[in-house]
Amino acid sequence: MVVTTQNLDDDKGPKILAVVWTLTSFTLMMVVARVFIRLKMLKNFGIDDYLIVVAMVLGLAYCGATTASVYYGFGKHMVEVEEHGNLVMAMLLNNVSFLLGILSFTIPKIAVTSMLTRIMNPGLIQKIILWTLVSTAAAVSCICIVILFTMCDPPRALWTPALQASGEATCKSTWMLIDYAIFTGAISASVDLYLAFYPMTVLMKLQMSLRKRLALSAALGLGAIAAAMAIVKCTQLHGLADKSDYTYGTADLILWTNIEANVVAIASCIPTLQPLLEIILGKRTLGSYSNGNSGGYKKQSSNWNASTNDRSKRSAARKDDLAITNVESQESILRSDGGKNNHVQESSNEIHMSPIAIRRTDNFTVDYESRPQAGDGTHGSW
Repeated sequence: MVVTTQNLDDDKGPKILAVVWTLTSFTLMMVVARVFIRLKMLKNFGIDDYLIVVAMVLGLAYCGATTASVYYGFGKHMVEVEEHGNLVMAMLLNNVSFLLGILSFTIPKIAVTSMLTRIMNPGLIQKIILWTLVSTAAAVSCICIVILFTMCDPPRALWTPALQASGEATCKSTWMLIDYAIFTGAISASVDLYLAFYPMTVLMKLQMSLRKRLALSAALGLGAIAAAMAIVKCTQLHGLADKSDYTYGTADLILWTNIEANVVAIASCIPTLQPLLEIILGKRTLGSYSNGNSGGYKKQSSNWNASTNDRSKRSAARKDDLAITNVESQESILRSDGGKNNHVQESSNEIHMSPIAIRRTDNFTVDYESRPQAGDGTHGSW
């Protein structure tokens, strides 16, 4: 961007801080709610929960580094920052924030994969596919970090432009980093899409109402939004090539990196928040969990349909930490046209639905009258 007297005072810093801290604060509330549910209510804190906590810590560190870089002038035009003698510190903190940002949107993908393998109980081949994809995305992201910090020799030339200008340091072409970062973004978006659509392919085969299938698919498929954010972020990578105005040109990239990381974390938390939602809506009380009376949220021995074409293929149920209980139907199987000595059989089907397990309980109530004794002069029927 050409800097003129008209735009010399442009400053993206306030916008950066407003977006980054607002979104990160909301993500923090979601993570705290998730930790409370899984640790205190369900007492079933898993690996995916630990990973989300780690990602949240990295996200907060990212916000801290970004805030400090804005304090030193990041978001303003480079000539303005250099005039105040803050260029080196602003660029150093910016590079640190990129490191934290890459990790903060990579680790939640691992957490989501861990959650899906736990609650969807996929077969061996599907597990291999899931973990291969997320491992590839993590490896590609780590390589991107390595490329970033080995662009210059010595590495401190990344945040000290004077070294390269004086010939004391040599740096590779910035487009090498940009091209690889675009590749990283494409891999990241592809993995997000797969993690979003995989649960849908399983849930749509289950024998439950379409509304429930769509609701669960939406809850587990929010990662598709993160894929869109990754694509948008890729369009901002060209700012890395603007060496003449680095502190201003890469400001939007900072924003979209944070947005992508937070969206992935939020998408991983939403499917775990149902118990808290039930308490808020008054459907359950906190005491029902603390007293161990959590119904469908406790361990259950259950089976669930893996295919509508082959009902004999069932998987063993695991810990049921997320359940939706609904009375699917209650109907009279045998109804009478009249009379008092009738055999009435009623059926109540309960479907306990969860990404971890789906339990169906069929309760039958049979009411009948005793057959009259012989010789009493009356005739009865079942």
